[in-house]
Amino acid sequence: MDTEIIIAGGGLVGNAIAIALAQGGIKVVVIDPLPREQQVAAAFDGRTSAISSGSVRILNHMGVWKHIAADSQPIHDIRVCDQDKAGFVHYSDKDVGEPFGYIIENGVIRRGLYMGLEGEPNITVIQDKVVDYSTTATSATAVLESGKSITAPLLIAADGRFSKLRDKAAIPHRVISYDQTAIVCVIEHEHPHEGLALEKFYPSGPFALLPLVPTQAGVNRSGVVWTEHDNDAPKFVALSDEEFNAELQRRVGEAADNYWGKVKAVGKRFAYPLKLMHADTFIAHRFVLVGDAAHGVHPIAGQGVNLGYRDVAVLTELLLGQRKLGLDLGAESVLKHYQRWRRFDSMTMTAGTDILNRLFSNRSRSLSLARRAGMVAVNHMPPLKKYFMKHAMGLVGDLPRMMQDDKAA
Repeated sequence: MDTEIIIAGGGLVGNAIAIALAQGGIKVVVIDPLPREQQVAAAFDGRTSAISSGSVRILNHMGVWKHIAADSQPIHDIRVCDQDKAGFVHYSDKDVGEPFGYIIENGVIRRGLYMGLEGEPNITVIQDKVVDYSTTATSATAVLESGKSITAPLLIAADGRFSKLRDKAAIPHRVISYDQTAIVCVIEHEHPHEGLALEKFYPSGPFALLPLVPTQAGVNRSGVVWTEHDNDAPKFVALSDEEFNAELQRRVGEAADNYWGKVKAVGKRFAYPLKLMHADTFIAHRFVLVGDAAHGVHPIAGQGVNLGYRDVAVLTELLLGQRKLGLDLGAESVLKHYQRWRRFDSMTMTAGTDILNRLFSNRSRSLSLARRAGMVAVNHMPPLKKYFMKHAMGLVGDLPRMMQDDKAA
């Protein structure tokens, strides 16, 4: 064996599981085709992530949170409404005693993970691409684009929603296109957000304002995730700055009346097609899927990367347990345990986000009335609200050890 674990793909999930396993004494090789400098560049990834309280615990256990915390904006309040019509639901972190999570630019998370990789003697990072793999009774061999090969007891695929290795493993998966594109950018606004996240639902899809830490000069900022139909999104992205800002202001509300005041976009605009993907199984012989390679969900609930970090926590716990007992890291029994533990959570979240998007992204007047009535009802049911909040924070269900305490850096 060349190493104990091969991880195909770095990124937000691949690098995280590499750190977690290495800190437990497991030797890991990460194969990533993209150089660090490219992945942390501002133009590489314009998205922000809502990192739940449960995921913060995972990152803190790995010693990564300390590299991220200063650039992380706590979410204190969440408001959900149907356009500008009457009826909404409001969640406050005062009801649960801690922030729901944190809004963080993906570039900040990537840098924090790379800092966690540095100095880890059990991690080797190779800039290359896994193009194929094969298995024997006792090992998996990854074939690299450069012609080299690496052998280990287990291959972990963290190569994203369009995973080529998932196809090589002949794992069936379901893909649903929503015919929606997320337009992503950062805005500056007149008034402080005070940690408020807003999600408005329009017929074309959700429009979200996600609070970010202010600039060093004290300028108020938020991230925008603006969903439009595939045919319309390119037209909005191509607008002049003045026209684009006018459209943003229209969705946020008149500057004199809305919470944020006058808004304007800064920096690059990004566009991401929205699709659902869920693998029928997460495992094959000496092969396992994590993160978006296993499940890609609609961003309507901000749970995509949090599902990936729960994969990390569960698989790490099981593999470290195997190693402690001197057992085979790629054994079928441990992979089946991972599959059982993660499948219900991932299927529930995938189905839930799919239903929410279909329920809210339409022009039905009757559904609009039902949605608003439902939000008003939930808003007046504190126990139900609290359950929804805890679920969004990733603090319900069978939690792995990395999520069972709240020691924050």
